[in-house]
Amino acid sequence: MNTTNIRRGLRLALGAFLLLGITACSGGKGKGESTRQTYARSLEDSIASLQLQIDSCENAIRNLREREDVWLRDFKTVDNPREAAPYMIFHTFADKYPPKATGLIARLAENGQFELIASLEGGKFNQISVTGPSDTASSEVVSPDQAMNYTAGGLTTVMFTGPKADSIGHLIAENQLNGITVTFQNGRPVKSWKIPLETRKMIMASYELYSEQRETNRLERRIPMLSQKINIIRAHQEKLGTGAEK
Repeated sequence: MNTTNIRRGLRLALGAFLLLGITACSGGKGKGESTRQTYARSLEDSIASLQLQIDSCENAIRNLREREDVWLRDFKTVDNPREAAPYMIFHTFADKYPPKATGLIARLAENGQFELIASLEGGKFNQISVTGPSDTASSEVVSPDQAMNYTAGGLTTVMFTGPKADSIGHLIAENQLNGITVTFQNGRPVKSWKIPLETRKMIMASYELYSEQRETNRLERRIPMLSQKINIIRAHQEKLGTGAEK
């Protein structure tokens, strides 16, 4: 969220405060009172700017939660004893995980993390790249470890998380109606697979839910920070006796 207004207000308050000190030292009583009033107004302006930002955050959170509720109707929470923790997955893909064939599945971890699980029959890989009409996004390299990258029954399965996995989810979400290809790599291309429409829609929905939950969490963390800034300014007002009358 833009912080230009608060920065401008705080710069004005600081400038007025310095000017107030200079005027007081020079003995200009009339000028000192005028500067004090300017400083008091700048503090009130800063509080008003911060309160507007809080109101904007709260409105955005309400809108985000409404959209999240709509997305959540299409997701199922799975608590599999073989998994370390429960996860959410698009309902039509709940019975397709763990994967049994070449493909790409998205899910949300218990902590909200976006996860991409890629699988390949008849070959091993440690990285994927996804190509859309005009962009390409690549994952991190995940070495075989029997947890994030393992092979069983001729099927290699690798989980990708983090910023690069997010960039893949974003690319697919932005191009869900376009042709998108995933390339399985192991130091070199191993195989390319065109992502079906239903898979693109599933990944898009998963990424959008993840993105909106992440933004909601960011805004929820921002509100207490803004409130604390207001409290600091009000405490300063009380100390100087410049607060607005209640």
